[in-house]
Amino acid sequence: MDNVKQVVLQEKEQATSPAQTEKTQADRVELFLRKIVLAALTMLGIGYILVNVPIAFLIGNSVLSIPINSQASISAISGRILFLIASIISALLGGLFIFGAVSFYERRQTKGIVFLGVLMGSFYLICLGVGASLLLSETSLTSLLLTVAPILVAVSAATCTSLYTRVRLAGFVFGVVGGVLLAYAIFNLSTLSLVFAWGIPFTGPFMSLTVLESVVVVLAPGAAFAYSLFGHGIEERPLAHVFVVLVGLIYGVAALIGSLVLSMSFWNLIWKSPWVGPLHGLSEWALSMVVFWSASLVLVDVGGVLLVVAACLGFFYVAQEFAQL
Repeated sequence: MDNVKQVVLQEKEQATSPAQTEKTQADRVELFLRKIVLAALTMLGIGYILVNVPIAFLIGNSVLSIPINSQASISAISGRILFLIASIISALLGGLFIFGAVSFYERRQTKGIVFLGVLMGSFYLICLGVGASLLLSETSLTSLLLTVAPILVAVSAATCTSLYTRVRLAGFVFGVVGGVLLAYAIFNLSTLSLVFAWGIPFTGPFMSLTVLESVVVVLAPGAAFAYSLFGHGIEERPLAHVFVVLVGLIYGVAALIGSLVLSMSFWNLIWKSPWVGPLHGLSEWALSMVVFWSASLVLVDVGGVLLVVAACLGFFYVAQEFAQL
């Protein structure tokens, strides 16, 4: 009887091959990675929604406070209205983040969600670009690029879904050109400073450090092209994942640092508001909106930290994918 048990145990040990063990470990890493990505994008999505609530209220209050008595006033009101529309779109983009995170975790198709997100983000940037031109009372190079570049990015996203490699290559060129122009505009134009002249380092349009955000918008089209070109074959998929993980890592660091710096700048102004500073004399409800804005940035900070963790884990998962080739 003991001999029979030993034989059965030996057969079970032989059945569990090293390849199966590696596959089981890879599956566990992938599952944990999906959970971290779900948490990161959910926190970022909630952060996008909550941060844009006080921005919308403060911009709306500034619109109501401007008298309609000149062409300059009309331009200022129109520009702020476009910024208000942009903040609403940004909040909707946060909701799309959450929906996309759930779809990714449940292994559902996310191409349509990503494409819709690119279109919404492009329209959001166009509103900012046109609004900035109105607030500046003239069309500057940066505001013009902030208007034109999103159109190129949207065209790139549309062509990357094509079945033809040449069309996707043309889309990649459009995306890179649009990303470079957009990076220049983001780096040289602080859009929120046109509405809130508080003298603090506002984050970029996507709530992250402007320098790193400029890098992200250049790398993102390349990552999308790599995924559309290499993301289907088993042997080529790890190469596509590298670009996606790299973009996630840079944006996570940018969201963490940018939101942290902006939040600390807000608290510095709030602390000095009873005596001096741009918030001195602000109404109580408007000051409470600024406090809510600074508190909501904590969610973006947490989302950035989780995204960095997910990116580091993603590199480990990609290394396992390469090892299994």
